[in-house]
Order: sequence, then structure tokens, then C-alpha cells
Amino acid sequence: MPFIFLHEINKFMKGYISLLCMLTGILQLNGQIDNLKILNRKHLLNLPSASGVEIIEGDIYVIGDDSPYLFKLDEDFNIQGRFLLSGNKKTVNTRVPKSIKSDFESIALYNDQNGNAFLSVLSSGSKFKTRDTLHVFSLSEKKLVASKNIRPLFEAIRKNAGFSTDDEINIEAFAIGREKVFLMQRGNNNTNILVVINREKFLNYIFSRDPHLPEIDVRSFLLPSLKNTTAGFSGTCLLPDESGLIFVASLEATSNSYDDGEILGSYVGVIKLNSNENNIEAAVLKKEGEPVKTKLEGIAVKSYKNNIFQIVVVSDNDDGTSVIFDIELELEP
Repeated sequence: MPFIFLHEINKFMKGYISLLCMLTGILQLNGQIDNLKILNRKHLLNLPSASGVEIIEGDIYVIGDDSPYLFKLDEDFNIQGRFLLSGNKKTVNTRVPKSIKSDFESIALYNDQNGNAFLSVLSSGSKFKTRDTLHVFSLSEKKLVASKNIRPLFEAIRKNAGFSTDDEINIEAFAIGREKVFLMQRGNNNTNILVVINREKFLNYIFSRDPHLPEIDVRSFLLPSLKNTTAGFSGTCLLPDESGLIFVASLEATSNSYDDGEILGSYVGVIKLNSNENNIEAAVLKKEGEPVKTKLEGIAVKSYKNNIFQIVVVSDNDDGTSVIFDIELELEP
């Protein structure tokens, strides 16, 4: 189904289309997820609005959408340090006011050809001037080594996705693989999309080795709904063999990327990248049989054996605090 056609239907008949997809198999719930359970959780009182997480050599790195810092945590989720990402340090109760925050919504780990590790931290793009930037942080040097305004890339995504001028860009998930880069649009007022970019061309663009915008491939997805609220992509990471993406998608009753809404829960799911169909498998995070009313915003694989993954996810409480979870995810072989 062409994206533009799907996009227009989704704007006017979202509820009908979601039901149709469930009936025709476009959306497969719990198709490959055998088990999803919470092993541990911790309330982070001094880390506001967690929105992304990465893990390297046992260290956990977390960003918050209204914090100017990159936080370093140990395996027990204790904060060990923080590093400044943004020049905007005008915080109120440790949070940058919404009207001027950088809105760091996603983080991605990658290694260069020499094995040096870097974290790329991306603003959502949901607002001009303050939410346009990608920062690259060197883990060995413990400092920023690049910053770039990528508004032209956000606008190219808007064009390729067939968005209208009223449709907001809101990139909330980000992963860098060996060959491809993956960005995810959270569809608050439009469609959830996956953007795929060649890794080399993306990094050349970021480091200004090539001034031209990289080519992008856009795939649209219809995510499940609960209580008339459709889930929106909010975090992702690659499977270790890079055959697919594990994602989180939160259920927040809001029609835009600016205002917060009632939190109904979150999904954890998988997208297979070698499939020509835009199928997903997803399950609601539950405790004692009921959806956990938390807004999952970032995900990273800590370890895995066979088809059982130990993953870390972070949640934004919308009150200046965050929650971090250890979760076990079991997939069908």
C-alpha cells in the first residue's frame, strides 16, 4: 500500500484502519514474543525525564529529554557521573523548561574503524532552533567531538514520508548498525515510520565530510491501540545479529509532540528487517496481568543467551524523575 495513501487514511480513519490491520494480519501481536517480564526496577529521583539508554562494558548511559546531561550509571542503576551535552544549563529543579529544552529523545552507540566508542545523542526535531541538533560524545575522551544542526535532514524525512506542513517531526528512536542507521518517528499526530539511512553516508553528513543529504528510505507502520490511543515508537535498539530491531512504543493520550497526556502503558516489540512486509510483533509490558502505566522511552540489550534477552529500558515519569527496568524478553527460535 503506498505510503501517501496510507497516510491520508490514517489521518481520517485511524481507528478503522487499526482494526482492519488486526483482522488481515498486517499487525501480529505476540507473534514471536514468548515471554516478557520485569526482573527489577528502580526509581531514579535525580535523573529527569529519561528518554534513551545505551550500554557498553557494563556501564549504562542515560539521557533525559529536558536534561542537558548524559548520565553514567553502574549495573545496579546508581548514578556514577554526568557529562554536559548542551550549552543550555538554565534548569529549574534540574530540568530545562519545555519551551527551550533540547528535547534529547534518542541515543545510539557506534564504534569507528579503530574501535573507538561514541554515543550520538539526537534531538527530536519537533521544534525549530532548539530541537535541531545531533551531538557526538567520545567515551574515551569523555567530551563532545561534534555537534550538527540537522534540520535539513528532518525536513527531508518530512518530504519523503509525505507529511503535510501540519505534521510534526518527532524522532524518538535511534540505532546505528554496521551498515545502516535507523530513526523512528513517533506518530502522535501522523504515522509511525522507520527511516533507514546508509551508515557511511550518514556519518559523513554528520561530520561534514559530505555536505549532501544522505538518501533515506521510509517505511510506515501501524502500531496497536488501547482505549482509542495508538502506540508511538519511543525507543529502539538492534538485535545482536542486526536481523531486526527491538523497540518500545508508549501509549500516551496526546495529539502532538509538545503536550504530555495520560499514560496508558507501553509495548515492547520486534521488527524483522529482512522482511518485505511491515509486520511487527509486540506485547504490552504487564505486572500481575495488568498493563504497567509507564512511558517506556529507551531500550538496550544487556546480555542474551539463545533466544532470551536481558534488556534495560527507561521510563519518563513526566514529574522530573525516571524509572529504569531490567526486563527479560524471550523470542521464539
